[in-house]
Amino acid sequence: MKHIPYLCDDINAFYKVVDEFADTLPEYGDYSCILATIFVDIKLKGDTPMLLAKLKEVLPDVKVIGGTAHASITEGEINYYGISVTFSVFSSSTVEVLPVHWEDEHSKQIGEALYRKLIDMRQLVAVGMYSSGYALNMVPFFNILSQLPTDIIFFGGIVVDGTVGVNGFVFTSDEVIERGHVVVAFKGKSLQAHIGYGSGWRPLGKVMRITRLNDANTVSEIDNVPVREIYERYLGISQWDESFIKEAVVFPFSLSRGGMLLSRLPRSLCDDGSACYGADFVLGEKVRLCYGDPDFVIYEARALLEDMVRFQPEGVFAVSCWARQVLLHKNVNEELEACRKSAASTGIYAWGEYVRSLDGGIYMNNMCLSIIGLREGGITTSFYESKSMPTVRLERRSGIVGHLMHFVQAVSSELEESNKRLHDIAKIDFLTNLLNRGELESEMKNSLYDFQLSDGSMTLLMLDIDNFKGINDTLGHDIGDSVLKSVAALIKQNIRSTDIAGRWGGDEFIIVFNNCDVRVAENVAERIRSKIMGLASKLNVDNVTVSIGITAATKKDTLISLFQRVDAAMYKSKIQGGKNCITVT
Repeated sequence: MKHIPYLCDDINAFYKVVDEFADTLPEYGDYSCILATIFVDIKLKGDTPMLLAKLKEVLPDVKVIGGTAHASITEGEINYYGISVTFSVFSSSTVEVLPVHWEDEHSKQIGEALYRKLIDMRQLVAVGMYSSGYALNMVPFFNILSQLPTDIIFFGGIVVDGTVGVNGFVFTSDEVIERGHVVVAFKGKSLQAHIGYGSGWRPLGKVMRITRLNDANTVSEIDNVPVREIYERYLGISQWDESFIKEAVVFPFSLSRGGMLLSRLPRSLCDDGSACYGADFVLGEKVRLCYGDPDFVIYEARALLEDMVRFQPEGVFAVSCWARQVLLHKNVNEELEACRKSAASTGIYAWGEYVRSLDGGIYMNNMCLSIIGLREGGITTSFYESKSMPTVRLERRSGIVGHLMHFVQAVSSELEESNKRLHDIAKIDFLTNLLNRGELESEMKNSLYDFQLSDGSMTLLMLDIDNFKGINDTLGHDIGDSVLKSVAALIKQNIRSTDIAGRWGGDEFIIVFNNCDVRVAENVAERIRSKIMGLASKLNVDNVTVSIGITAATKKDTLISLFQRVDAAMYKSKIQGGKNCITVT
């Protein structure tokens, strides 16, 4: 694979570059496919038909994917002007370019159609997608594409979409799309791909919840407070106009999905005090404000360089968030070292970036740098040894600003730890160290909801200590507490990490067995019951036994009906069974 980037000042320079590349093409020998990746300065967007016509004339077989840009990345440097074009010449691999026209109401169907095309491709390694159009409803679309095998890399982002200034578009060799996507599929037996993500934004302040949405991308209230008030209270940003975007853009909200930390930056404002963001939220989702630490942003970007040099790419594609260049300003090229020192590169500063988590989920993100390396064939040892590996260090600026950044991080870390302790106190029963009743009820609701949407199973167990009042009355509450703690410990020791156990109240405990049938739950219950009998000698009491009830959840159950059934089973063990036994209903 050969990756040959050019930066052209205008359309005439582009014509010259195309002719030059065509003249030198025989030097590359036999090739299987050529891809031209083009990013056009938004001020030159009117020249796009002419540049596409030139490519068709001189290189009729070339595959084309591109879009408009406020800033492109060429040979590891940011450019705010001209036309960036990169020719990728593959020796044995191929690419397929697909135009995707968009309608929000058909987001899922469009995803299904694209998924079918991609899943039918042999030896698919990576998928790139560039999009145009403001506030596309991408969630159903990405839910479908997330079903692609997890080893397939997915990357890309949104080109100029009208957030600031004029609208842009994406294009192939034959189509210009103002609202939709262009997709490039990279295929080949010898083709290998590697991706790395960098952020550098750090959490600031407390965890909050999304409590009201106008739509998926527009937040009205956070913690039952108008979103405008959140910015006023915590950041002192009071101007609800164009200046708000400039001030708030480096303070995104962060959230976690699929084990991945995602960011959301504000894109536009509404008269009612709500704000539209560059990606979606879910009602009830936990969020935190973040701040951009330039040192840490560059530190994480340099860590990507170290990782990418080890991969030894022959070509690099990069997608970075436009807010990163706002934050880094004159130092923006420092984050692009991975695009200069690993291989020839092309890329874009986008208004939203596409990322994929380890579990396969594909999401819209903001504030992210993605570096994608491609190569045909394996690692060349001599090449690897000739590359001096960078040493990644976090360089701290001195002076007032540096010390303030350190202070903010230290205070935020302390607050996070305090919040975690408070959260644990709020949900844990202090005596038994199991879930308390409120948290247990919440977890039971969640488990029942998940079970009713799945093909799995759910079983509920209720356990009551026999004659517990007598233990307290005759031996004292200290011994009674020891019995409670010992029973709780045995419960924890005999259930799986996926099961849920809590103290329902007094001497009653409940266990939720997720994806577990009644037969297995009954075996666990018998093991717990017999081990509890052995506590008598350990605690120096005459007798310790328990009565247990078990029931399987059904698709028609409510939390009340499920609890009533397991409660009845437990009392049947206690009254009809004579205690120290198990009843299954």
